[in-house]
This record gives sequence, structure tokens and C-alpha cells, in this order.
Amino acid sequence: MTSARLVWVAGSALAVIALLLAILTASALPLGYDSKAYWLAARHLVDGTPVFPAPDATLGAANEFHYLPVVALPFVAALPLTIDAFVWLWLAVQLALAIAVGIALIRPLPSALRPWAAAGYCFFLPTVLEVTLGNLDFVSLALALLAWHWRSRLGTSAVALAAAVGIKFLPAILLPFYLAAGRVSIALRAVVIGIIGLLVTLPFVWQPMLDYVALIPRYAETAWVRVIVQRDEPAFLATIFWSDAFPLILALLAISLAIFAGRMARRDPENETAWHHVALALSPYLSPFGFIWTTFLITTLPLFAVALARAWTLRGATRIVALVGIALCWLLMQIVQLHDLLPILWHLVGVLGLVAISLALLGRSARPAERERRVLGAGVQPRQRA
Repeated sequence: MTSARLVWVAGSALAVIALLLAILTASALPLGYDSKAYWLAARHLVDGTPVFPAPDATLGAANEFHYLPVVALPFVAALPLTIDAFVWLWLAVQLALAIAVGIALIRPLPSALRPWAAAGYCFFLPTVLEVTLGNLDFVSLALALLAWHWRSRLGTSAVALAAAVGIKFLPAILLPFYLAAGRVSIALRAVVIGIIGLLVTLPFVWQPMLDYVALIPRYAETAWVRVIVQRDEPAFLATIFWSDAFPLILALLAISLAIFAGRMARRDPENETAWHHVALALSPYLSPFGFIWTTFLITTLPLFAVALARAWTLRGATRIVALVGIALCWLLMQIVQLHDLLPILWHLVGVLGLVAISLALLGRSARPAERERRVLGAGVQPRQRA
């Protein structure tokens, strides 16, 4: 058996174990904890009852809807089902999306690496939580990836991007990326399409929209999230994380890096997809409370795939160091402990570590091309490879 075959077999065995562990973990989680809110929001729309809590109510109760009212409209079609039946239907949708996104990310990888990547994908805790709880993050992620895949078709790409941002605010970090990358038309069209979509649906959700707008100042605060998650240890981290300045600094850092990634994508079109995924990985830190929710970390999955593919092209100790670093970032995003802020810190370190590794790998691949451009610019014919 060749070494490549042995690597593939070991990875396949690990992938099976990872899938079993993911199923066991999912079985211990509350199925449909988030998706029930979508069915109930649609029910409230049809019945004419409040979709959102009162402005002075305590936020974060179970089955509470936190999205634009228009997001509830498609779920009206599910009202003939009972809420329990809908939870199972939505689980099937989530699984289908997870499989589709996984195939899209893993298929381009070298064959020896695919089962290892599949293992990491299946037992990535944010993925398990997302699918089991039934959040909309996978829908938004899939639309954001489609928007980039369709970037040569401006209108289609803009529709997908507008939908991704309309469903979840997180992919809005891609708007400055698109602008910096020189794809201004897509970004502007997405904004216009989003505004038109809101105006067209406004007659159906007029009162819920007013209620939503009234709650925006409270949603922008972290105080209600702090009450829900009850993470106040260790005290020195609580002082930092729950301050007004911390989420603002994170958001500014994320936007700055997204703009940098966009500018690099414009300068380095051969690697523009990798730069797109760098910006996408930072999206959890755009919202005031995004750094808290573990499910948001699924936005790092595309960057994991990019980093793995590039690390695999290295040789010797450099490859090992890069792969170990990527694995450590994955492991840091797996850490969970209730009522403690340290896991949130490790998640942040994992994301920033993955971004740093990816930037190093991108810089490494850019150096030969830059040298060749300089040679050509000097009027010297580059040496042909044997």
C-alpha cells in the first residue's frame, strides 16, 4: 500500500468516527431550538399577532424571532405542518445544505486530503450545532458562496448576495470586500435589490417592521446577550468582552481586514477566491454580539478548505507545521464550556490564527509570481522550467 493510499484509508476511518461522534453530539442537543422560532414567526404573521417582543421586554426568550420580518414570509408555506413536523423538515433541509456546502468545499482538495477534511467538517462543533438547532447560518453561508461563484453574472450574484445579507447580517462584511475588490456593480446592485425587496414586501409586514425597527437599538447592545449566555468568568475577560468598546473594535478590525482582502483580490486575481474566504471568515465579528455565538464560526469553513489545499502543496517540515497549525485552529473552535468566556477567547484566537496562516500561505504563493512580474518588467525573459 502506497503512502498516499495509507493516508486516504486512515482519513476515511477517521471520517466515519467523526460522523458517529457528530451524531452522538447532536442527539444531546435540543433539536430545532432555533427553527421553531421561524414557524412561530410565520404563525404570528398570519394571525396578526406580534412577531417580536415588546420594546421593554427581556430579550432572548426561547422561540424568539430576531430577523427582518421578511425572513418569516417563506415559512408561511410550512404552516400546514405541525411545528414538530416542521422541525424535522428543516433538519432535512439543513442536512442537505451542509452536504452540498461540504461537497463544494472538499471536492477540489487533493484526494488524500479529502477524507481528513470530511472528518473535520462533520465533527466541527459549529456545524453540528447549526444543523441540530436549525439556525439560518448555513442558508446565508450557501448564498454568500453562490454569490461569489456567480460573480461573472452580475445580476444573479447580486440577488444571492442581497439574500445572504438580508437573512443574516453577518455576510454584510462582504460588501466592503466587493467594493475593494473592484466589483462595485455587484455590491451596489445587491443593496438596490435588498431595498426593493424590503419595499415590495413591506405591505405584508408593515407592523412587524415597525416593531423590528423599534428593537434595533436594543439588538445592537450586548447587555441582553450577556443575560442569556451568563458568561461572566473570568472577571477580567468579562470586563473586556462586555464593554461597549470591545465589539466596536472587533467590527472595525474585521471590516479593515475585509477591505485589505478585497484590495489583495484585485491585485491577485488568481487567488481572489481565497481572499474572499478570508473576508467571509471574519464575518462573525461584524455584529455587536457575533463573537459569542459558536454557530457563526461555520463561516470559517471555506477558509479552512483553502488553507488545507495550500498547506498540502508544501513539502517537508513546512507542510507539517502548516497542517498542525490549521488543526490547532480547528481544535480551538471546538472548545465549549458553559458560563465561561475562555472558550470565546479561544474561538477568536482560532479564527485569527486561521486567517494568519492563510495570509502566510497566500504570501508564500504570491512571491514566485511577483518575482516573475519583476523579471518581465525589467525586460528579461524568465527561465523556462525543465
